[in-house]
Amino acid sequence: MRIALLIGLALAVAGCSDEPSPEEQAAEDKEVVEMVRAANEAPPPIEEVIPEAILYPDIEKEDLFGSSCAYAPGTSMGTRVIAREADAYMKIDGEMVRFAVDPGARQLANRTGSLYNGRQFSLRLEIDGEGRDDPNASESTLYEGTIWLRDRWDRDVYTGSGTVSCGV
Repeated sequence: MRIALLIGLALAVAGCSDEPSPEEQAAEDKEVVEMVRAANEAPPPIEEVIPEAILYPDIEKEDLFGSSCAYAPGTSMGTRVIAREADAYMKIDGEMVRFAVDPGARQLANRTGSLYNGRQFSLRLEIDGEGRDDPNASESTLYEGTIWLRDRWDRDVYTGSGTVSCGV
């Protein structure tokens, strides 16, 4: 739509004047090409993502048992991210989305990574502090943490801070 409008505008401007010289025509053509290129390269508006809680059936289906860290935003106990040594998962629009650990990522608690990459999004994780024993689970440590979900243009589409539970 934008492209057609830009081309139509360029043709209308060109039609209002006398015959341009070859140099003027080349300059106008170059300007139109640059306008079209800029319109095509402009990212779309940001679409906010609201990740859903990962439930036990999701954990069973994806076989997410074992050593991991679970991120829950705010005071919620609903896990939004399960991070493991090689991958991480989020539930977006009812689908479990897998992210692979970035080879250059820093190592966090439980050998999880600080950066994971997916097809449509990238996921950055942060853990603060030394952690404290989880009173509800003997082999678990609680931290404070933050998650950032970014689109393919590296724009934040979700950010959440809260409890991170790392254990077996």
